[in-house]
Amino acid sequence: MGGEKAKAVQIGGASGRCVPATEFSRTLAFEDISTGGSIIIFGPQRDMLRVAKNFMEFFVEESCGQCTPCREGNPKLLEGLELLEQGRCSMKYLRELCQLGETMQVASKCGLGQSSPTAFLSIVQCFPDELMGRPSLSEAAQQ
Repeated sequence: MGGEKAKAVQIGGASGRCVPATEFSRTLAFEDISTGGSIIIFGPQRDMLRVAKNFMEFFVEESCGQCTPCREGNPKLLEGLELLEQGRCSMKYLRELCQLGETMQVASKCGLGQSSPTAFLSIVQCFPDELMGRPSLSEAAQQ
C-alpha cells in the first residue's frame, strides 16, 4: 500500500479496531481481526487523539438518538477526548469512559451504537502515551 513506517491501521472504517504497528503480524480474518472491508493507514506523524476525536464527532452526528447508550454515550466519549486535548482528563475518568464504551457495545439497540466506541477503546488501549500528559490550556498559554 505504500504505507512505510505506518503507526497504525484502522480495520473496518470508523467503527473498526485501530491496530498498532506492534500487532501488524495479526491476521485479517473472522478468527482474528474481522473487517468490514475498509482499511485506513495512519503514518508516524498522525495524532491518534485527533483520529479518535474525528471518529467520535462522526458518531455524535450520525446517531439517531433513539437509544440512551448511543445518544448519551457518544457525546460523553467525545467530551472525554476534548478534555484529553486540553490536558484535563484524569486516568480515573478515562477508565470510566472506557467502561461506558464497553456498556454501549452491549446495550445499544443498533450496530452504530454498538460499534461507535470501538475505535475510541482501541486507541485508548494501544496509544495511551499519545493521549495522556498533554499540557493543559493554562500550561500551553505559558509556553
